[in-house]
Amino acid sequence: MMTTAGFIVRMLLTLLTVFGTYNPSGYSYWHWIRMEDAGDWTLKLFAGTVIVFLLYTHVLATWRSMKLIGVTMVVISYVTAVWTLWDHDLLDLNDPTIVTLTLLSGVTLVLGMGFLWSLVRYRLSGQVDSQNVIPP
Repeated sequence: MMTTAGFIVRMLLTLLTVFGTYNPSGYSYWHWIRMEDAGDWTLKLFAGTVIVFLLYTHVLATWRSMKLIGVTMVVISYVTAVWTLWDHDLLDLNDPTIVTLTLLSGVTLVLGMGFLWSLVRYRLSGQVDSQNVIPP
């Protein structure tokens, strides 16, 4: 069952996964493993394994629920929204930090929509995915 809280939790999980992997602020897994002091490498390895698992789960859910056509439609919608914001001078794409945040937001949107799309489609159409059907 899809609830507003479930929607928000899934999008936040996607947001934390993508921006936790890399972001331009300097506080991300990418920056943490590139620090000069070796630190606790087993903790870094564990965190990397969790991030890879989460990204794999998101990509797999996105591919299974939306396929190429769905991903393409979300990407085209996002690109046209960014283009519109840039065209109206609401987004400065000359700043590399803004470009990076825009790209990361696009990845978050695609993976988040893929993570949610099966639930949204079920809610709108009443159709159940074949992987969710329990055999008699």
